[in-house]
Amino acid sequence: MSDFETIDALPASASTPVPLPPAEERRALPRGALGLSRTQVARACGVSPSTPSGWEWGIRA
Repeated sequence: MSDFETIDALPASASTPVPLPPAEERRALPRGALGLSRTQVARACGVSPSTPSGWEWGIRA
């Protein structure tokens, strides 16, 4: 199972499944308000620097 499949499976494994928010809401999450760059988020999550952008724009779940 890839990292993305593992991450995608997390909401479904919750006791009350919750879908991921739409891309517009993901872009509004507090990453920027906290002063975190996409690169910093990528490093913390162990993904490539382009991945957080994909999450925020709905290209990647």
